[in-house]
Amino acid sequence: MCWSKYANRLPMKCWFVFFAFAVSMVVSASPLDRKEEEGERDLLFRDHPSNQLNAVNEPGSSAELLKPLFSDNLLKDVSITRAEDGYYMTGTNLKKPNNGIYVWHSEDLRKWIPLGAVYDAKGERYEAPEIHYIDSQFYIVFVDVLGCIRTAKSITGDASGPYKESDCLIRHQSDPSLFHDEDGKSYLLYGHGFIAPLDESLTSVIGESKFIKPANDGYPRTDFSAQKDWPARDRIGDRGIFIKKIDGKYYGFANEVSGRMKTATDDVYVAESENLLGPYSGRYLAVPHAGQTTIFKDEYGQLYATYAAPEADRYAALRTRPAIVPLEFSKRERLRPVSDVILEDSIVSEQEPRLSSETLRDPSVTLGGDGYYYLVGTQNGYGYLYGDGGITLFRSKDLEKWEDVATIWSWSELGPGDFSRMQLWAPEFKYVKSDDTYYLTFSLCCKGVTYLFKSATGRPEGPYTNVTEGKFVDGIDGYIFEDSNGKLYFLWGGGRLGELNADRSGFVAPPRKLQTIENHHVGYEGNALAKINGKYVLTGAEWHGPLRTNGTYDMMYGVSDTIWGPYTKARMGVPHAGHGTVFKDKSGNWWTTMFGNDITAPFRMHFGLVPIVISNHMQLKPVRQHGEAAGEAEGI
Repeated sequence: MCWSKYANRLPMKCWFVFFAFAVSMVVSASPLDRKEEEGERDLLFRDHPSNQLNAVNEPGSSAELLKPLFSDNLLKDVSITRAEDGYYMTGTNLKKPNNGIYVWHSEDLRKWIPLGAVYDAKGERYEAPEIHYIDSQFYIVFVDVLGCIRTAKSITGDASGPYKESDCLIRHQSDPSLFHDEDGKSYLLYGHGFIAPLDESLTSVIGESKFIKPANDGYPRTDFSAQKDWPARDRIGDRGIFIKKIDGKYYGFANEVSGRMKTATDDVYVAESENLLGPYSGRYLAVPHAGQTTIFKDEYGQLYATYAAPEADRYAALRTRPAIVPLEFSKRERLRPVSDVILEDSIVSEQEPRLSSETLRDPSVTLGGDGYYYLVGTQNGYGYLYGDGGITLFRSKDLEKWEDVATIWSWSELGPGDFSRMQLWAPEFKYVKSDDTYYLTFSLCCKGVTYLFKSATGRPEGPYTNVTEGKFVDGIDGYIFEDSNGKLYFLWGGGRLGELNADRSGFVAPPRKLQTIENHHVGYEGNALAKINGKYVLTGAEWHGPLRTNGTYDMMYGVSDTIWGPYTKARMGVPHAGHGTVFKDKSGNWWTTMFGNDITAPFRMHFGLVPIVISNHMQLKPVRQHGEAAGEAEGI
């Protein structure tokens, strides 16, 4: 069952169950209670990844891509500490891996002066060193070539050393760190969450190691079977544990290659606790792409996270270059990057909404017979409740400026029936050249049915009439596709496709399920079809990353010579652009819509457009502007 005392942290499957209940409560409430009931309903979406309160990435208009502190050395596992005379940095030196532990000094976090190799590795490679300034002394903690964790203290009290190392503290472990609490006690951290007390000299472990992880009740209890990404409930990350005490609370950081954007994104997660040893809260994504991190404050109290993504993280703003990310607390008191910085190097991360006057999910654009572009989408946040609103049609001459045309459909047009538990979802709008008219399809949640309406006048404003009695199909996310031969098809429900009959009231033959050559779907929802260069391109939405709430909602695609497939293996098309529609403009250029359904999208629940190209090898990729060659597109 879905219910628990942690209803504000429900899995996606449960949100829809509870939403149906909330809708029924709203429609049965008196007018005086309706606003309060709607507020209660909105609480059910408190942890939804498209909720602006959960945004990790919320760049401002002046935001810029993160810049390196310097570029003449390759580093990962970057560590920075603050002392009386400035800041000191070290890390895994990729340029000179066997030359010892290198340290840099800065007075202002801008200009960094190399101090050279302050600790001789004797020709061996030392991994993941960290530098700490504790009680006016410099310490380095590192893993030697035999897998021993050691600390080393500066004999002179200077960061440049020389240093005296400890005996082996822990064997066969990685990613060591130090934490010094306000009560004067020090701790060794290692791996992805282990902590052990140290003696006063920081040269010996004096107690049992504990493992820091989210509490058992940090996530909701459900009876759903475990999914592939649910083990993330048992840890903060899988590498690089680091603890920082902020305003009396302990914050545990760790990084993990999470698979967001269907690639090796090396992200930093955080959990918090009132006590050093826990229990800690459920983890959340704090610094995307940062790799192994440390956290420090500058002289003014500004929090920073170190950043040095590995080469495998192809969407990172920087790879193997040291950088720092200023942090802030969101309205939900969650740590995240400030709005001045962009941590994702992608074309999508540069996008801004094309229509900011209202929220719009699942946006659908078609080029009409009159030369206007027309737009519809899911309105009012997560969709209008029964009895409220309808479907608004917007239009534009140039894809830049959009105007409200009319409300082209309202609830009264459903006719008789009990729709008290319904919510209006995912309208799609299509001009069909062979019929010289417009079609409108939409879904009703949470019953999961889809309707198909046709303009009775051939005009985009309608009025619209149902092509049949009642619902058109069971399932959601309808899409209308017109082939170059004039045949019209209806696509819905994660890839079901049927050819429409002459009067568009049903199918010529039983619909089929579109599959890849691996007998898999191309996106589990929000599918669309386009014919490009004689090939059929099937798109669909898919989640990538852990537990959805920390993942990305991406546009996948597959290509086929025939409309019925099989399609190629699903590939990443446009990150953050799940449930968009691909369309061709007046100049023959291709675009996809997007709306931002995840916490690291450049915006959330607003209509956006991304220019795309198709290479000669039928690879679909975003471009910054049309006119770029396919080979210059992102990832081609």
